[in-house]
Amino acid sequence: MNTIKYILMIVFLIPQVTEAVYRVYSGTMGDNKVEFYLLATPDSDFHVIFIEDKTKKIEYMGGPKKIKNDYYFENYTTIDTVNNNDTLIIKNFDFGLNQVNSESNELFGYSQIFGDFVLKKEFEYNVVTENGYGINQVESKKLFDNIEFKNVEFLQRSSTKDFYFKVILSKKKKEDIKITGINVYSKKSGELLQTIKNSKEYIFYTFQAIRIGDFDFDGNENDFSLNNSESYAVNVPQIYYIYDDSQNKYIEANLEGYSIQFDSENKIATSTKTCGDVITYSSNVLLKELYYFNNKEKKYTYIDKYCEAIPDGVNYYLRQCTKKERLDCEKAVVEVGDEP
Repeated sequence: MNTIKYILMIVFLIPQVTEAVYRVYSGTMGDNKVEFYLLATPDSDFHVIFIEDKTKKIEYMGGPKKIKNDYYFENYTTIDTVNNNDTLIIKNFDFGLNQVNSESNELFGYSQIFGDFVLKKEFEYNVVTENGYGINQVESKKLFDNIEFKNVEFLQRSSTKDFYFKVILSKKKKEDIKITGINVYSKKSGELLQTIKNSKEYIFYTFQAIRIGDFDFDGNENDFSLNNSESYAVNVPQIYYIYDDSQNKYIEANLEGYSIQFDSENKIATSTKTCGDVITYSSNVLLKELYYFNNKEKKYTYIDKYCEAIPDGVNYYLRQCTKKERLDCEKAVVEVGDEP
């Protein structure tokens, strides 16, 4: 009797975009049950991450060759192979740009190990607004304004030793795709452990909204943050969750802010809101809030805040903010800066 094995796969792009082609496909490759999560923009490269049923370890493969309309992923590892000895081909992918439905309800592919496969389309969103693709902007806006959906799962690339994560996506008419929750799955059983609702509704970009770390200073990287950007620049809104072993679930850590940094020795987390020019980083005001982690309560407690300023692009020495600078920065709506 054949043993049914499971692989979850994601196809995605590196660029951070809010409108693109998003798809979910499901089916089988040989005896392997698979799901594909896909993000693409025209003429851009594809990359893949996948998770297999035994360990639920999420792996990466990328750098395909594009030959005509096919994408060739060479020398990657699947559940039934040793390192670097399979080739996957995604055949004649239909972008369906700015169409409610692409022409095909199936994704056709080929694996050197498993042979031809056909996957069924479960979800699609085909809004692309970037210039350079010969796109009808009127059609793009019309589709963006009228499409709505709820509770679509997308697997995240980062995972802990014990858990992997899928963000829950929803979209209202005339609004971007938002992250409305997080589903936490057990790597041991594959079962849904917990659903976390997120009222912040961060904008969904690709597959790096979840970041893993040791945010309760217990020596285990089994906590995570939800981020409103894939960038590591300034002014990225973040909210943190701590794994509570006694309850076998994640709890909100009472820690939310911008581009938070951690001091493990003193158990301090510092949120930094940067006001001013976040491109050249001159004439900036830095509003910092400090939080202390209470291990007994598994929560952060606000302890202090202070404000510093960089006067101009020539004098980079920090000074204390004026009262007006501090108040203006507290009220300011800030944007994510360039990568450092």
